[in-house]
Amino acid sequence: MHVLLTNDDGPLSDAASPYIKSFVEAVQRDTDWELSIVVPHTQRSWIGKAHLAGHDLSATFIYPNAQGQNTFLGPFDEPQQHLRSQHQEWALIDGTPASCADIGVYHLYKEKGPVDLVVSGPNFGRNTTAVYATSSGTIGAAMEGALSGVNSIALSYGFDTREITPEQKLIIDEASKISVKLIQHLYDNWNSDVDLYAVNVPLKKELKLGETKIEYTSILENRWRSLFQMAERSSRPDEDIVDGAESKYIFKWKPDFQAVHETILASEERGEHNDGIVLGRGHVSVTPLKAIFKEVHTSGEINLDISSSQQTNTENSIYLSIDKYSYIHPALTKAIKSHLPDIPITGSIQGKTFQYGEYEDLDFDLLHSSPDKYLVNSYIYRKALIRKHYLAHTVHSYVVKNPQSILTKAFPETFQLEVDYAEFLEDSLDEAYELRSEIEKGEKTWILKPSMSDRGQGIRLFRTVDQLQAIFDSFEELPTDDEGEDASEENHGVITSQLRHFVVQEYMEAPLLLEEYHNKKFHFRVYVLANGSLEVLVYKRILTLFAASEYQSPRDDNDDEIGMFGHLTNTCLQGEAAVGNNSVVEFEQLQGVSAESKSQIFDQICEVVREVFKAAISVDKMNFQPLKNAFELYGLDFIVDDKFQVQLLEINAFPDFKQTGEDLKDLIYELFDDVIEYSVVPFFKSSTPNVPSSLVKVLDESTDGW
Repeated sequence: MHVLLTNDDGPLSDAASPYIKSFVEAVQRDTDWELSIVVPHTQRSWIGKAHLAGHDLSATFIYPNAQGQNTFLGPFDEPQQHLRSQHQEWALIDGTPASCADIGVYHLYKEKGPVDLVVSGPNFGRNTTAVYATSSGTIGAAMEGALSGVNSIALSYGFDTREITPEQKLIIDEASKISVKLIQHLYDNWNSDVDLYAVNVPLKKELKLGETKIEYTSILENRWRSLFQMAERSSRPDEDIVDGAESKYIFKWKPDFQAVHETILASEERGEHNDGIVLGRGHVSVTPLKAIFKEVHTSGEINLDISSSQQTNTENSIYLSIDKYSYIHPALTKAIKSHLPDIPITGSIQGKTFQYGEYEDLDFDLLHSSPDKYLVNSYIYRKALIRKHYLAHTVHSYVVKNPQSILTKAFPETFQLEVDYAEFLEDSLDEAYELRSEIEKGEKTWILKPSMSDRGQGIRLFRTVDQLQAIFDSFEELPTDDEGEDASEENHGVITSQLRHFVVQEYMEAPLLLEEYHNKKFHFRVYVLANGSLEVLVYKRILTLFAASEYQSPRDDNDDEIGMFGHLTNTCLQGEAAVGNNSVVEFEQLQGVSAESKSQIFDQICEVVREVFKAAISVDKMNFQPLKNAFELYGLDFIVDDKFQVQLLEINAFPDFKQTGEDLKDLIYELFDDVIEYSVVPFFKSSTPNVPSSLVKVLDESTDGW
């Protein structure tokens, strides 16, 4: 899990922050947490959940030295890549603990995925009873995390001495060992009524994992006497105070800690059970809280499992054979741990297994022989949908028999071409005589697409046979690197080995354009889940992907070759700047389109999805075979014209989820959460799932598969 660690004591320091290094070392030694550290650049104790309103904050970065030392390299004004491999990076923010929690949750280390847990501490001193808890920057940071929607834990060590002797260091290390174990327990068994836990660990020589009691407690509702002592500054009686002069009234910081201790003793005499009493007895206190300074009443003792070996479920397993650094890996693991926490994620097929991997990595022999023991994320045969010329054939065959289908108007007029070499184009056009006839009329613009390419590769526009010939001539002239890929950025990533099968489609010359987005052309990316044999569900959260520049009608392009950048809406061709340039927008947030029109568009999309999958299972059963022990996520691309009529462009298997970008990453996390819940959980638990609220089922027809 991704854990954000912050505190109110600041960075490594023998005087102000002596405990955090021990805790970090325990995390690194005893857990597999993905740890991010964001702390104040200096001590910020007693500040509560405050922010420095109106102040811009900045970050610097440090890298701790050897184990056990509170020294570090830095600070640096930016991350040091060469130090990251050998040192845990710490980000220092010149703000409050609450601001550190906010920045850690929303802004830093986003490549690790969303934060699963905020841990604030360990604080240099206890945070028991109301007077300490409500003043604590440690609890304030945890509360900020909770108010950001992240489970949070505030951790404090109650000391009897500030001196860090070798004996005291051993006690601190034991406290860290207990704390890590306890935090994992609380996270794994989180009470849904709780926003954050306040944990206090006593630094006593008797402290021992497995022996020291850990108890749920309430907060002692005590009250302060004054935190300050008034003192007068000496001055002459006849001296007036003017602007800029020093005041005669001074209030010295002098909390009455003994009075607080007396309130704890008094509550014990009354027979109460609270955090102050439990910590005073040398036990660990755990106080469940709501992020409104109101406790959640829970009772009982926590008994930790302190066995060194963890029990694993060897009968069931989940095998993720995709790259652990891929865009979707954190989303998958988070969803799996949420819905199937008892099933281990392994590095191979073991027992009853769900495997998520690339098509080439799946064991299709096992898929055939063991349908009840092996689930995968891809069908074997699905060319009827994902190959452009197969899809065109599927749609054409279906609408001939079903002329009332929406596909008759929601799929562009399509012709197929097979061209081995540019010099044979004329022969190919003679065979595709209907296409030649349409081109020679000169009434339409056409789009040429290599049938087996994706990510916008090799797409061109043309209006005449001469322009088409020039396109094929240019394909043969392209310089290539050792892998056969075009070396020129202007050729949109053409892979020459794919240039044989083509489709030619009528180009939509009047797409819907929105002034709010500078009249750039756009298309919709719709994620569709095909489940078993066969349910089809449409994901409601749709992406809108814009071209890099303003749209101009191809009729206005007088060059021999029609320019593409105002026409191609694939963000893969725009690089990492696409999201920053507002090239990816969630459909529901799209401006310039009314709610009624959005509903009309979505209804059409659902109908097209239903019809195209019905077409695949009815007219091309050889090339689309759904299986009960498989599911697949497809990325369907749609375009809409200026009359709000939808057209299907293509269907992509293993779509490029990364084009969603960082700002909309939660869309992908929710998608995979729904997929695991609906398609994977029933495989292990033999349950009938409810359709998640973000999915719409558009087709439910059982097929024979094999």
